[in-house]
Amino acid sequence: MSDSQNTSTGYLIVSVSTARTALPLENALVTVYSISDTGDSQLIYTTRTNRSGQTSPLPLPAPPIGNSLSPNMTFPYARYSVRVDYDGFYPVTSSDLTIFPDIVATLPVYLVPLEEFQNTGEPQVRNFPSHGLNTAKE
Repeated sequence: MSDSQNTSTGYLIVSVSTARTALPLENALVTVYSISDTGDSQLIYTTRTNRSGQTSPLPLPAPPIGNSLSPNMTFPYARYSVRVDYDGFYPVTSSDLTIFPDIVATLPVYLVPLEEFQNTGEPQVRNFPSHGLNTAKE
């Protein structure tokens, strides 16, 4: 989806923790990419989490709300990918996150510590399940 179609704004808060939300991780690196219809990605934000393990609400381009009011319109959402890095933990990439106009979405990210004496690890990839918004019905 090209940026020219994204004339509205949605918001994303990334909440980073370990031990299934027991310990928020301050200063985690959060990188947000837009994903086009062709699958190309473009860097949108690089930011860090606060003491509570959260980013500030990140404004992201989204299509106008009118796209969700009628069938067969263009997609009513914009697609993004988020990567979270923190020293001593496996990085996590969440792909195909959907952002709608005027909505604040929260993405919880749970990081797993690296094994002892391990410096880096393969990123864990979380793909969001596909959905039926704006798909042809048989």
